[in-house]
Amino acid sequence: MKILFMLPAAKGIYADEAENRRISVIQSYATPTIQIDIVNMPGVSGFSPWGQKQPDSYKSAGIIRAHELGAECALQAESDGYDAFCPFGLIDIGVQEARRRGVGIPVIGAAESSALICGMLGRRFARCFYLKSEEIEDQARDRVIPWGLQDLFVGTTAIGIPNSEYPHRRKEVLSRFVSCANEAREMGAEVMGMIGMSICPIEFSSKELSQACGMPVIDGIAAQMSMAEFWNVSGLPGSLMKIPR
Repeated sequence: MKILFMLPAAKGIYADEAENRRISVIQSYATPTIQIDIVNMPGVSGFSPWGQKQPDSYKSAGIIRAHELGAECALQAESDGYDAFCPFGLIDIGVQEARRRGVGIPVIGAAESSALICGMLGRRFARCFYLKSEEIEDQARDRVIPWGLQDLFVGTTAIGIPNSEYPHRRKEVLSRFVSCANEAREMGAEVMGMIGMSICPIEFSSKELSQACGMPVIDGIAAQMSMAEFWNVSGLPGSLMKIPR
């Protein structure tokens, strides 16, 4: 099986060390039966996933353009013979647009797949992102509605530190994640799902975070991989994956 992962930015947007770390972590999920290739977004969108002081609105011109470029990459992945396309990051860049354009292979986002695992478990879950924003909170609630998970989603927590600062503030990031988990627990969450990828799995594994906070933590890449492998083994058509369901 061959999976193409796309980083959510063109070459040069991430710092070199940050991009190399992401490539290394994504490739660590490869197995003897699953080949993983990684590409950058095929163009500059105006959206930057690295070092933001304020999160972008999901309706910003940069993110809209990113979705278009992501869909183009998914179409190319299908043409090149890949079995699945997975964009890196919680925005699920290009997923809905690629499906709208009729991409025939599974196009699988980390946010959607990790949320659906929470749904499969039947557990109430919270999201953990980098920076707090009332608009992003509202958009997160809107996103889970087409997935049929609005009754299980309790809300969003935030680390409060830009992701570019995580490598040299790891202890603080871990401490703040534990606080986020406690906040989520007070909101009624049983699982930490939809975790910003710079938190998990780039900085910490889901096992490390689960042990630290005492709650199950869903790994977004593992969720994408699991769904991609299921689709490949089952032989179901990628057209079944649509939004809204």
